[in-house]
Amino acid sequence: MDFLNTRKSYDFQAKDNTAKSNTISTILSNRDRRTRLRHEPCDSMKRIFLFAKITNSRLMGTMGLRVALKVDNDRLDQYFLLDAEKVGIADYVSIKNGDERSLYEEEERLMGGLGSYRIFINEKEAMYLINHFGNKNLKYNKEFPGCKDEYINIIKNEIDIIDYENLFMKISKKIKSPIEFINYMTMRIIGSDYEALNFFSKYYIDDINITNNEAVLLKNKVLSMKNSRYVSEFIFEDDIYYKSKIAFNISCSNGYYKIESIIYTDKEEVDFNTVSNELRRNEYINIYKIEDGFYEKFIYDNARFMKSEFDRGILLTEFKSNNNHVDNEIYYISGDINSIYYINQEEMVVATYDYGTKFEVEKRLTKEYSEYIHLSSGYEFENSLIYEFAQEGYDNFYDFIKDYI
Repeated sequence: MDFLNTRKSYDFQAKDNTAKSNTISTILSNRDRRTRLRHEPCDSMKRIFLFAKITNSRLMGTMGLRVALKVDNDRLDQYFLLDAEKVGIADYVSIKNGDERSLYEEEERLMGGLGSYRIFINEKEAMYLINHFGNKNLKYNKEFPGCKDEYINIIKNEIDIIDYENLFMKISKKIKSPIEFINYMTMRIIGSDYEALNFFSKYYIDDINITNNEAVLLKNKVLSMKNSRYVSEFIFEDDIYYKSKIAFNISCSNGYYKIESIIYTDKEEVDFNTVSNELRRNEYINIYKIEDGFYEKFIYDNARFMKSEFDRGILLTEFKSNNNHVDNEIYYISGDINSIYYINQEEMVVATYDYGTKFEVEKRLTKEYSEYIHLSSGYEFENSLIYEFAQEGYDNFYDFIKDYI
């Protein structure tokens, strides 16, 4: 099975705990993205910098960077996935002399699900980031992805010194509230992202010892106390599931937040059923019958949707255009999902997670695809079922529901 773009997923509705456990680590975090590679070695050729753009998603831990170059008489577009959580350069794709559509599709695959603005940066800043994150690969013993000959010299050679604090703030969104700040800092602690933590701390933080591996924050609840004190109560995955608490004392000056102090408790193991219940949320399912030509048009129109192939169909995930869910008192890792579409030979199953989004998606589908699709039925469930439906390989959702219930 070829997964064009993948994130970790958290689907808790599989029929046994083994299947559940395997599924929980496959679709929803902003990392582990695999893309097609289209490249030709060109490292020894003369390069002229054209432009670079990057998502300002540094506080989420992952950024998409696109660099456009002229190499002799050719155009080379490079796409880097930069991961600050003990990885470095997580993925690399290059396109030589690509047409406008292929360049657009690759950028959407890289950046479309990161919920962030795309900003232009200069050549020195782009080269510095490639060097900086490439050295993380070396530090954490991670393989360089894709055709490393196209960028390895940027990592090996000396690079121009820049004001990295200024660049860091440029590629990080402006935090709007103390709740958002606590959620982001909890996320950075779980990701062992001490570089980010120290930009937002009044004292040096080097090792908090909560996580061991490449952990993922699943849920966080922020409790507001007195005198600029907040408590994070969170669940995370670090091979197995844990819960813990962190108390923050913070300050704010000229609109910028800083950590004054941190106190954290020992982590405690949590069983699967507890995690499942904590992450449970309602799912609204609509079933559409589809006509010939719909699949090709829908895929073409929605290049930014994350694609995951299954035996009997394809699942497309639409992420929200922003990361405003981080500003909620209760943060869920899946809070950035807008809608999910599973398409097979017979039908399209559409999942949403609140009434507002449900009606918005219905309206958009009717407006843009009325000649290709026909709404046949709708359901509301207390648990998410669309991932299990895709995995089980049923031809239609009604038969799946009969067996499930």
